[in-house]
Amino acid sequence: MPRSRRRYSSSSSDESLSKEKVRSLGKRWDDFPPRYDDSDDSTDYSSDDSTAPPRRPPRAAADEPLSPDRQQTKSSLVLFGGIAVAILLVLLGAFALYKYFYAGTESPGTGSGSGGTTSAKVVTVTQTLSGGVVTTTVSTEAAQATGGGSSGGSSSGDDSSSETGSSSSGVIATKQPGLARNNIGIGFLPDYKNQDMAKINAGLGIKSSYYGWYAQLPASGEWHGSQLLSQLDDVKACRCIFQPAVMPTKGWSGLTKDDNSQALAIAKVMKKFTDEGIEVWLRFAHEINWYLSDGTYQGTVEDFKEAWPVVAAAVADNPLVRMFFTPNVAGGGVSDYEKYFPDDLSTVHYLGLDYYPRSSPSSSSSEGFLNHVQDMYDKWCADGKIKFAMGETGTMWVASVEERLAWLDELTSEATAKAMPHYVGITWFNYDKEQVFYLYDADKEETVSATKAWIASEGTVAEGAAMGNA
Repeated sequence: MPRSRRRYSSSSSDESLSKEKVRSLGKRWDDFPPRYDDSDDSTDYSSDDSTAPPRRPPRAAADEPLSPDRQQTKSSLVLFGGIAVAILLVLLGAFALYKYFYAGTESPGTGSGSGGTTSAKVVTVTQTLSGGVVTTTVSTEAAQATGGGSSGGSSSGDDSSSETGSSSSGVIATKQPGLARNNIGIGFLPDYKNQDMAKINAGLGIKSSYYGWYAQLPASGEWHGSQLLSQLDDVKACRCIFQPAVMPTKGWSGLTKDDNSQALAIAKVMKKFTDEGIEVWLRFAHEINWYLSDGTYQGTVEDFKEAWPVVAAAVADNPLVRMFFTPNVAGGGVSDYEKYFPDDLSTVHYLGLDYYPRSSPSSSSSEGFLNHVQDMYDKWCADGKIKFAMGETGTMWVASVEERLAWLDELTSEATAKAMPHYVGITWFNYDKEQVFYLYDADKEETVSATKAWIASEGTVAEGAAMGNA
């Protein structure tokens, strides 16, 4: 309510107050400001009236007893408030548990194929040997998905059965999940700079059978697999068999019989893929024979031979993870591979080579595919207990797209299929690195057209072919 007017008594014999009196009364007024109360206690009185009722502070609301109805309402509000807080805490706890067990760690984003381009530093290294070429990445920084769409070509969005490629049933594929020729599956390692599998599938009008990618283990601390998890959405959309190359470039810590912590970390990352129904062929320490010699991998062959079964044991309880041993091609034949081959053959499910011929096989019989792989196949794969597949390949010379396709033709020919009936697939290194390896190139229509024409005319199968010819 509006403030009452200040009044001063006129009972003094003087007609007016002295300045001192006014000043004194003003000070007393400041000491006792007026109350704003509609009660009878607010009857007008002068500030110097000795008979005025004593001033008292307003009554605190807490001093007033509450009626039973108000008391019940207050209790209900307190109860409901407590319940709301409890529910909020439960939800926060559940979210924290979800993030801990299911959300990707160390990843700035798990790389959706539908999300635009994000960049990360990934460096590739190409080395030439007497018998071939090694090409791989060595960066330790996470690579992010670079794709546009989250689905691939016309067939990549369809559901597959448990027999054709990755499925949520947890059953190993018995048929090719995508493109194949003579029952030999064809897959790709997408160039991280400008591709993902969605672009390759859409551009060529196919569904790739295999999907390769690279990652490096840290020197210490748990590996979280962000380089691989950046491609998880793209792998899911592709429904390819995933072939991650996990590289111990910083040593063998956590990969020993006494300390298997890093092996368990690898198993945890692989499980993030298999939980999505994705079959994984784990290329642990690929090209071991070359990378120990050039220093990319530290240590000795004994370090590798101790680490391989430790990693195999860590993933052994996951039926969708297969161990894939892929040394680099060597000029000395089988004897060059024997010293690196894991001691326990039961821990090797797939065996293959990384091989890049330095000249056209048509002009040099020594570069012919079977000349380099037949002895290896006969020693370890002839009985079918270990399947044969090419870990990565391409043409290392300055090759035209027709020459690249001629090499792919030899890799998947009828003669090759008959010579090695347990040979199930190849993965093409679709990079532009030192040489142009592209079978799919978004910037060159002639490359895309030539590859599509080869696919259409060479008896390929879109998906569902047998895994090999045994």
